[in-house]
Amino acid sequence: MNCERIVDLLVDYFDGELEEQTAHRLEGHLQDCPGCVKFIETYRQTGSICREALRVEMPAPVKSTLFQFLRTQLQSPTS
Repeated sequence: MNCERIVDLLVDYFDGELEEQTAHRLEGHLQDCPGCVKFIETYRQTGSICREALRVEMPAPVKSTLFQFLRTQLQSPTS
Protein backbone atom coordinates (compact mmCIF):
# COMPACT_ATOMS: atom_id res chain seq x y z
CA MET A 1 0.00 0.00 0.00
CA ASN A 2 1.35 3.44 -0.86
CA CYS A 3 0.80 6.90 0.61
CA GLU A 4 -1.58 8.01 -2.14
CA ARG A 5 -3.80 4.99 -1.53
CA ILE A 6 -3.84 5.76 2.22
CA VAL A 7 -5.28 9.22 1.51
CA ASP A 8 -7.96 7.68 -0.71
CA LEU A 9 -9.03 5.31 2.08
CA LEU A 10 -9.02 7.66 5.07
CA VAL A 11 -12.72 8.54 5.17
CA ASP A 12 -13.76 4.89 5.02
CA TYR A 13 -11.09 3.98 7.58
CA PHE A 14 -12.28 6.59 10.08
CA ASP A 15 -15.90 5.57 9.51
CA GLY A 16 -14.98 1.92 10.15
CA GLU A 17 -16.14 0.93 6.68
CA LEU A 18 -12.96 -0.65 5.32
CA GLU A 19 -12.68 -4.38 4.89
CA GLU A 20 -10.67 -5.81 7.76
CA GLN A 21 -7.78 -6.90 5.53
CA THR A 22 -7.54 -3.44 3.92
CA ALA A 23 -7.65 -1.76 7.33
CA HIS A 24 -4.79 -3.99 8.54
CA ARG A 25 -2.73 -3.17 5.46
CA LEU A 26 -3.36 0.54 6.01
CA GLU A 27 -2.35 0.24 9.67
CA GLY A 28 0.77 -1.69 8.65
CA HIS A 29 1.74 1.10 6.28
CA LEU A 30 1.30 3.62 9.10
CA GLN A 31 3.80 1.72 11.25
CA ASP A 32 6.50 2.39 8.65
CA CYS A 33 5.51 5.82 7.31
CA PRO A 34 5.89 8.82 9.62
CA GLY A 35 4.71 11.13 6.81
CA CYS A 36 1.33 9.40 6.63
CA VAL A 37 1.04 9.40 10.43
CA LYS A 38 1.63 13.17 10.45
CA PHE A 39 -0.90 13.64 7.65
CA ILE A 40 -3.53 11.66 9.58
CA GLU A 41 -2.88 13.65 12.76
CA THR A 42 -3.42 16.86 10.80
CA TYR A 43 -6.49 15.40 9.06
CA ARG A 44 -8.06 14.52 12.42
CA GLN A 45 -7.47 18.02 13.76
CA THR A 46 -8.99 19.78 10.75
CA GLY A 47 -12.59 19.47 11.97
CA SER A 48 -11.93 20.99 15.37
CA ILE A 49 -9.77 23.74 13.88
CA CYS A 50 -12.57 24.68 11.46
CA ARG A 51 -15.19 24.65 14.22
CA GLU A 52 -12.99 26.90 16.34
CA ALA A 53 -12.40 29.30 13.45
CA LEU A 54 -16.14 29.58 12.82
CA ARG A 55 -16.76 30.69 16.41
CA VAL A 56 -15.02 33.98 15.80
CA GLU A 57 -16.95 36.55 13.79
CA MET A 58 -15.01 38.10 10.93
CA PRO A 59 -14.48 41.83 11.53
CA ALA A 60 -16.77 43.95 9.32
CA PRO A 61 -13.93 45.67 7.40
CA VAL A 62 -12.32 42.31 6.59
CA LYS A 63 -15.68 40.86 5.53
CA SER A 64 -16.36 43.86 3.29
CA THR A 65 -12.92 43.66 1.67
CA LEU A 66 -13.28 39.91 1.12
CA PHE A 67 -16.73 40.24 -0.46
CA GLN A 68 -15.48 43.04 -2.70
CA PHE A 69 -12.55 40.91 -3.82
CA LEU A 70 -14.77 37.89 -4.49
CA ARG A 71 -17.27 39.97 -6.48
CA THR A 72 -14.43 41.35 -8.59
CA GLN A 73 -13.03 37.88 -9.19
CA LEU A 74 -16.40 36.44 -10.16
CA GLN A 75 -17.10 39.31 -12.57
CA SER A 76 -13.67 39.15 -14.24
CA PRO A 77 -13.53 37.24 -17.51
CA THR A 78 -11.28 34.21 -17.24
CA SER A 79 -8.32 34.16 -19.54
